[in-house]
Amino acid sequence: MEKFFKDALKVSIASLVISITLYVVLITFFLLSVVTANIFGTVIKIIVPILILVTILGFIYSFFIKGKQKIPFLTLHFVSLCALSFGIYLAVSFQGFAP
Repeated sequence: MEKFFKDALKVSIASLVISITLYVVLITFFLLSVVTANIFGTVIKIIVPILILVTILGFIYSFFIKGKQKIPFLTLHFVSLCALSFGIYLAVSFQGFAP
């Protein structure tokens, strides 16, 4: 495990894979939320904090990547953080409109 966390590129790649997987799970549960609205709320409460932590971890580790791969990983993690922040903003903004 120590070798894994010492290699910034491996941590950043793992973080991106986990983030994409969690986004797919969120979208899948959102599309199925017509039937199971209570489960979607529970999944949001569990997945979003994990997604925030994983993305921030990957973003921080992206600064320690050496070579040409640094910029794409920084950009991908930054876009992920922006998408997550915008989604949270929309959820808080439209919270009063939900029935």
